[in-house]
Amino acid sequence: MASRTGVVEVVLNPEIPAVAYAIGLLQTDGSHEGDLNGKGRISLELAVRDESVLTHLAAALPCYSSIGHRTRATNFAAHSETATLRFYDRATRRAFAELGVAVGRKATEIRPPLTPYSEADYLRGLLDGDGSIGFTRKGEPFVSFVTASPSAAEFFCRAVRKVCGVERSCRPNRRDGVANVMVLNHAAARLAAWTWYSPDVIGVERKRIAAARVACWSPPPERAGRYGALRKRWTAADDSVVLEYGSAEAAELLGRTVSSVSARRWRLRNGAA
Repeated sequence: MASRTGVVEVVLNPEIPAVAYAIGLLQTDGSHEGDLNGKGRISLELAVRDESVLTHLAAALPCYSSIGHRTRATNFAAHSETATLRFYDRATRRAFAELGVAVGRKATEIRPPLTPYSEADYLRGLLDGDGSIGFTRKGEPFVSFVTASPSAAEFFCRAVRKVCGVERSCRPNRRDGVANVMVLNHAAARLAAWTWYSPDVIGVERKRIAAARVACWSPPPERAGRYGALRKRWTAADDSVVLEYGSAEAAELLGRTVSSVSARRWRLRNGAA
C-alpha cells in the first residue's frame, strides 16, 4: 500500500509462522545489501537439498523473487551445489529491516522483532541457520545455538527458561566473544517438541527429522534419576512388596525397574534404607 508521502509500504506480520521463521533464518544465514532508500537486495543461499525452504519462503513474500543455482568449491566439498533466493523490492526489504533483518554485517546486531511474533517459528529459523540438534556420542539429545549477538543469545536463554524450566548463561566466551548455549536431555526434548511443533512446519528437513527423534527421547528407566526425572519415593507398602516378592514380580507390581527393586531390597536388608 502507498503512504501519504507516496512511498509504497509493506507490512509483514511476524505472528505468521512463515514470516517469523524467515526473520530468524535471514538473520543467521541471509544477506541484506544496499540501501533502504535506494537499491538493495536480500538473498539467502542454502544447499540445494534444502531448496524447498526457499520455495516456501518465496511463496510467503509479498513481492517478486527468484531462485538461482550455482556450483562452487568450498572448504567442505570440491563441488557444492547451492540454491539462492533473491528479492530486491525496497518496501519488502524495509519491512524486514524493521523486524530485525538489518542491512550490512549483522552477526552482533540481530534481535527478535519488537512487536508480537511467533517465538517458536522465529527460534526454528535461528536454529536452522546457526543451531545444531541431535545426539552426543553418549546418546544424549541436545539443542545448541551459537551467536555473536547478545540479543539473540538472551532470546534463546529466555526460550529455554520458558519452555524447559532451566537456566542457561548467555554470556559470550572470552576467546572470540561468541555465545554457545546448549541444553541436554529432557530440556532438549522439550525445546525440540516446542520449536518443531508440527511435522509440516517450514524448515530444513534434516533438522526436522533430528528434532522429531530428540522430542521423542526418554532416558532408560534404570537411569531416569540421573537425567532429572522425578524419583518415586519408597513407601512402607512398597517395601513390603519388595521383601515379599521376587525382583521381577515386584518391579512389575510397583512399576519400577528390576535393578531399582534389587537395590532397595539390599538397602532394607542391610539397614541402609
